Amino acid sequence: MEELKLLIDMVANLPAMAVWVLVGFLAYKLVVVGSIYGVIRLCIVKFHDWATKPKVVSFKVGAKAIDEATAEALNAQIARLNGGHYLHMTDVQKLREALDVKLKAN
Repeated sequence: MEELKLLIDMVANLPAMAVWVLVGFLAYKLVVVGSIYGVIRLCIVKFHDWATKPKVVSFKVGAKAIDEATAEALNAQIARLNGGHYLHMTDVQKLREALDVKLKAN
């Protein structure tokens, strides 16, 4: 308790300019601590956003990348080759022949 009284007496006897310097120093320290807290919060938010963002699925046909809508359309057209769940070599030949006819027409 004596130390608190001594501290209050010291501050009370300081000139006004010294009090303003102490207030400025306190404000500076609060800004620095607040900035560090803000940077840590920003890092946590950015890490959370990165960790929870939806994964981008890239589809490829050979070496060419296609988007999801194109992959669905391509699968629908391949499914038209035969009604079953298995693609046979004859289905691939039918597709090649159809592409040959279409490419010759152009």
